[in-house]
Order: sequence, then C-alpha cells, then structure tokens
Amino acid sequence: MWGKKTVTVLSSAALVAALAGCGATSTPSTSGTGSTQSGPKIGGTLNVGIDSDFVTLDPAMSSALIDRQVYINIFDPLLKLSPSMQVEPNLVTHWTITNSGKTYTLYLRHGVKFQDGTPFNAQAVVYNWKWEMNPANASPRLSNLKLVSSLQTPNSYEVVVNLKAPFAAFLSLLTGRTGMISSPAAMQKWGSAYGLHPVGTGPFEFVSWIKNDHLVLKRNPNYWQKGKPYLDKIVYTPITNPQQEYNALITGQVNLIDSVPYQDVSQLSSNTSIQYTQMTGLGYADMELNTTKSPLNNVHNREAINYAINREALIKLIYFGHTVPAYSQFPPSSWAYDPSLKVPFSDALAKQQLQAAGNPNGFSFTLLGNNDPVTVQEMEAIQSQLAKVGITMHIEPVDFTTLLTDAINGNYQADLLGWSGRPDPDQNTYAFDTTGGSFNDPRYSNPQVNQLLAQAREATSQAARKTYYDQAAKIVLQQAPYIFIAYTPVIQAWSTNVQGYKAYPDDLMRFTNVWLK
Repeated sequence: MWGKKTVTVLSSAALVAALAGCGATSTPSTSGTGSTQSGPKIGGTLNVGIDSDFVTLDPAMSSALIDRQVYINIFDPLLKLSPSMQVEPNLVTHWTITNSGKTYTLYLRHGVKFQDGTPFNAQAVVYNWKWEMNPANASPRLSNLKLVSSLQTPNSYEVVVNLKAPFAAFLSLLTGRTGMISSPAAMQKWGSAYGLHPVGTGPFEFVSWIKNDHLVLKRNPNYWQKGKPYLDKIVYTPITNPQQEYNALITGQVNLIDSVPYQDVSQLSSNTSIQYTQMTGLGYADMELNTTKSPLNNVHNREAINYAINREALIKLIYFGHTVPAYSQFPPSSWAYDPSLKVPFSDALAKQQLQAAGNPNGFSFTLLGNNDPVTVQEMEAIQSQLAKVGITMHIEPVDFTTLLTDAINGNYQADLLGWSGRPDPDQNTYAFDTTGGSFNDPRYSNPQVNQLLAQAREATSQAARKTYYDQAAKIVLQQAPYIFIAYTPVIQAWSTNVQGYKAYPDDLMRFTNVWLK
C-alpha cells in the first residue's frame, strides 16, 4: 500500500548479495521467462487488482507506492533497475562522472517520443527537473535534487548535471520518480490538472481513470522498444479489502494482484492455477509521530510508545510470521542494515519514560490509519499494547488519500504508514529525517542527523557511508519520530495464463514483457 507505502552501481551490487543472503524465494514458474514454444502473443486485457486507489498520476507530486505501480508502465525512468536491483541504462544509454564526483553527464537515447508525439530530449529532462526544484511547486522530488547547482544541455541528447557536492545516490534516483520525465507540452497544457492527464514515454498510454473504480491504460503503438508491449490494455481495479482482492484472483476476476493476505500465503504452493513470488523487500511499516504537536512533541512520550510496542506479537498477529521486526529505515536486504540496532519491548522502560515526561499516568493521542480491515486490526492491537502502560490511543480509520494528505500536511498526531523502500539507503533516509525533508511528515529536526546524512551523501566509499548511516539510525531510533514495526516482504500472485511476468524486490509490477496465454 505504501511509496509512502498504506543507487549507485556499487551499492546495488552489494544489495544483490544481501538479497541472496536473505532467502528471496519464489515458486517454480514458467511465467517470468517471457516465452513458451509458441512465443509471446499480441493482444488481450490484463486485469490487475491493487490494494488502494491511486492518489495522483503526476510523478513530480507523488509520494505513494500505489502511484508508482502505474507510473512504471506509463513512464520510462531515465535509468532502470534489474530484477536484482542493479542500475542499468534505459532512456539514459550511458553516463560519465567527472569533477571529483560533482558533474554527471547523461547521454540520452535518440528517437524516443512522448505519447503525445512530442520529442523526448535533454530540454524535456531539464524542464521537469527545474519545475521540481522550484520550491513554490512543493514537489516531493525537491530533496532528491537539492544538491543540483546547475543544469546544462550542450545538445538535445546530453544533460550535464553540476552538483554542489558529490552525491553517491544520484544515479539511483534516476530509476525512480525523479527519473520519470513528463511531456513538457502536456504539463503546460493541463497545468495543475496534469495529475489527471499523464503523458510519458513508456509502453502504455493513459486512457481514463474513474476514481475508486478503475484505471485504464492502452498499448503505446509508437513505443521505442519495437514489438513491445504485447498487451492491448491494462485495467487496474482498487480492492481495499485484502481478502476480497485475493478472492478476485482465485475466481478469475483479475489476473494479478499486488499483494496476498499473509494468512493465505501458505496455501499458494498447493494451488496449481496460481503462480506467486515471495521475496525480501526494501521497505518497512511504521508509525509516524508528529513531533510538533502535543503530547508527541515530548521525546519521552515518543520513547514510551517505542518501548511499549510488542513487535513480535504484531508480526504473529498481522503478518503471520512472514517478516521480522523493524528498528530502522534499512531492511535486512540493505548493506546499511545494522542487526545490533534494537529497542527492547518493555512496559517497565515505557513507564520510566512516562515518568521522565512528567505524566506517569500516561497520555492520550489519536492514530490515523487506512480503513481496510487488516490495518484496523493492527491499530486495535497497538491500542491494546499501549493501554497496558496507561497510554490511551484513539484510532481513526480513513481512506488512503485522506491519510496521505493529512500526513503530508502535518494534520495529524500519529499515523500508520510505511515506505516501499529503495536500493540506495539515501532514499530511505534523507527526505525523511533531515529538517524540511520532502517526506519528513513528523517534522523531525536534528542538526546532527542532518550532518550525518549529508556526509553519507557525499562519501565516496560504501564503508564510510555505512558509518554515517549507523550513527544516524541510532539517533532516529532513540528520538522516535518514527516507530518502526516490521520490514515488509514482497508477495505477489498471478494466474497461470499470465506469461512473462517477473516480480521485483521494489514491489513494482512491470508489464512491458507480459502477455496472455
């Protein structure tokens, strides 16, 4: 549910080894190979079940994972991720890094057009980035481009990016929304309504979106990868009840779903009509605590919550044991993960923090969460755990768009959200933990953390970066603007007539190579 979920080549290579060590698994499957004896077939409609509706179709303004599920098929990122999370060429065919790591020259693919027929070129890239860098536009991409000092276009196929300091994660950013370039003509035509009329260079074009009902894409006949995509159409249907989404797959109403209820995972291997993948993901589930609003502006109150949360019990109840407790923004699949970083579950320590806060009898606050049954169950479980130490937590289930909007605007005391994760640790931390960061919903501010994460961006070795991340993660855990709960696995399932599909650790469903048998 989350992007806000409800890479350098070197660091990506390290992630590959980490993923292998974390036991990523999948069922044996002919799907994912992209071929059979008869080969891929053109045509057909792929029906996709998704766990919530989209928020915006403008990648410059999005902060939700669910939006990225459709972006990855409308927009080609400048660089792409392999299934093992290595950065690879895409619309940028190659690049050079000079000036002690402060200048990146990106060489663009020739002959690519946006779906409205206008040319994809260096000027389009710069137009998008300058729009995102303008503080007045309040783009969540602003943190990603903070180190850019100037942009140049020597010709239509070359973008020169000059940085204020070395930035180890820059190439990784280009595999995500920062690298998803919109048609400047469409941006200008639609203005503030562009989020309802997206135009990219990807394999599928936007057709229509009826909110809370369905969204339709059609095949891009002028896609630069000749002969692809194979599908005529994709229809996304939001099904917010996880069990209903799973049943829609079993009964054939949809061909593929973006997640499987944890209690049903064990049944998948015995269902011959379903294929699935279960693997270590890149993200985490957490509570966000608004550090600017009483009573959670008191660090001791936040720490009391941290101690009072029984993560193991929540994982058994909600995740049916299919994940592990989280204590930082770095999952076990990341080279920045620190297994020694933990907070004990202790009612006694929680009560000590309440005493230090000056309210030994506890306090009350309200937690916002998505209004699906599983999230409500999780909220109720947390409510029960906190009550044992005298903390009264009121729960307020809302639709995902409201949840995300209130979180972004700071219109909350606490919320239950998460992050889908990225291969490079910078993208799991910088925008979340630095003062004024684009994803810093808790309004957390710590000069030492700011400095550590800036140093991690500029460090040239992975070992040095990890030292900075270890220090920053320890501070964030102690000060508790986030209550990390669990690292989220990727579990997707699809029917046997879906061919060529492959799941990725970033949880995104890519359909360029998919066809229907």
